[in-house]
Amino acid sequence: MRIQIGPLIVTALAVIVLLLIAFPPTVDFSRAQVGLNTPLPLSRGEQRLVPGKPSAVRGEKVFQKQCALCHGPEGRGDGPAASKLVTPGRSLLTDFLGVFGIKVKAEQLPSRPANFHNLDAQRLNSPFLNYETVTLGRPHTAMPAFGPRAPYGVNKGAMLTDQERWDVVFFEWEFQTSAERLARAKEIYENRVIEGNTCASCHGVAGDGRGPRGAEMAGKLWTWAAGRGPGIFTDINHLGQRKPSDLFQVIEDGSPNGLMPSYKGKLSEDEMWMLVEYVYTFVYEPKGQVK
Repeated sequence: MRIQIGPLIVTALAVIVLLLIAFPPTVDFSRAQVGLNTPLPLSRGEQRLVPGKPSAVRGEKVFQKQCALCHGPEGRGDGPAASKLVTPGRSLLTDFLGVFGIKVKAEQLPSRPANFHNLDAQRLNSPFLNYETVTLGRPHTAMPAFGPRAPYGVNKGAMLTDQERWDVVFFEWEFQTSAERLARAKEIYENRVIEGNTCASCHGVAGDGRGPRGAEMAGKLWTWAAGRGPGIFTDINHLGQRKPSDLFQVIEDGSPNGLMPSYKGKLSEDEMWMLVEYVYTFVYEPKGQVK
């Protein structure tokens, strides 16, 4: 069926278009409350990813109760159940056939738990990625979901609160370092003078960007002035989504804006990794006091 538009309607539309072109709508600024010298209101603060400061101390209790059976008490992936773990033995095809009453079971393959002492894997995952794994599980593996819901292809584990999941993530996180390494990194961070500055000169002893040069940095970076973003190690929203390898790269090569210098050749590779491990301690409670 064709719909014909009459010539009067076409003419009317053309007149309206011409009027809009000739007399465009205006905006009244007479009652505007801002001017060139009036600061604009700041945006609302970011919602925290984490309900409370994570604690590796509390996380250890959760880990030993819920995770050690597979991952082992030392997190090496060698728990009592590790050798017996297999995939769920289901897939989209088996579930589709099940709709028609056809029962087919997919092959169950071995499913190896993560070894948290594997530095390559640890350094390529951010705390938030690890939190997602604990919350959502891993589809088609033996790793269950400990969050409220399990997505397709994932087994459902015991329900852990949001705080408990963050706590256990940072307990597992500490397997990549040691109290001795953190203590050495703290000494470098606070006292090693390179080209007239220590790490704490800018980033602050507490990692909050309030070192002796903090005000200078805040004048150059609005994020620093707002107390968040790169270089503010107390900002868990930012640091929690950064991989250790990302931070190492900035220490080694410097920041793109040139405010963070390169420490390649000034610190050893292992010292740079120790510093990476240390700065994360500003957003969670370590198992032992970093002296």
